[in-house]
Amino acid sequence: MSKLISFLLACLLLNLSTQLQAEPIPPYTVDTKGEGAPIYFIPGLASPGEVWDELAAEVRELGFQSRVLTLAGFAGSAPMNGDEFLPIVHRQLAAEMAGLDQPAIVVGHSLGAFLALWLGTSSSEHLAGIVAVDGVPYLGALADANATPESNRTSAEQMAAFMASLSPEQYAAQNRMALTGMITDPAAVERIAETSGRSDPATVGRAVAEMLTMDLRPTMDRVKVPVVLIQAADSGAVEGVRESYAAQVEAIADLRHVVATRGRHFVQTDDPEFVLAEINRLLERLDRE
Repeated sequence: MSKLISFLLACLLLNLSTQLQAEPIPPYTVDTKGEGAPIYFIPGLASPGEVWDELAAEVRELGFQSRVLTLAGFAGSAPMNGDEFLPIVHRQLAAEMAGLDQPAIVVGHSLGAFLALWLGTSSSEHLAGIVAVDGVPYLGALADANATPESNRTSAEQMAAFMASLSPEQYAAQNRMALTGMITDPAAVERIAETSGRSDPATVGRAVAEMLTMDLRPTMDRVKVPVVLIQAADSGAVEGVRESYAAQVEAIADLRHVVATRGRHFVQTDDPEFVLAEINRLLERLDRE
């Protein structure tokens, strides 16, 4: 009898283990705080949701609910399986926003801005506004105005394969080096590098490859809500780059394109007051309408 019980327990544990292993990884986690109309904060490539902590706290003080995302595979979170990444994140977000009882505002940085603009093309009826922080509809065209998803496909696939080959230590070192050119404060570089350096290299590579082979520019005329594009001060100071950003979003009917007063790519870290002022400006406008 004891052998039978042991056998049955072993079968039960094996079945439970199989079920746990089969449980799908969600495309993102959401840290929801406060009450009121929802404002989503989507971080950029490999970044933790914590990059939005200061601004999320500010909007809660204004009576809004903050919903801060961390994407799967970023900042130590478990990566998803499969060949797709951003399309799955987009579909899940679109479905979530369709179930809200009031339209959401989406604030996104870099990759998060790309997702915010994508949601604007597919889900404008569920949105109140978008704040895109130093992100555009097509990453590939920033480096080469003539680039297309097809012309970038081979290099994107090679880059994704290279990223997937990196050890955690190699990726962490590469990530820290990249952040030194994107954030002005060395202490902030170290703080963000500590968490973003724990990202899954394969997921990071896949995300970049998808942005290089996905061009949202032809769909920008479908965005039917106000959009604020905040460009970083360093790139915005260069006329050609400023014009390149503007050209990518010119089809958006209700657009405000501004350049931050200081700092680099992580505008919400280098110039949080500027980002907050633009969010407040949008909120005040929406309140009047």
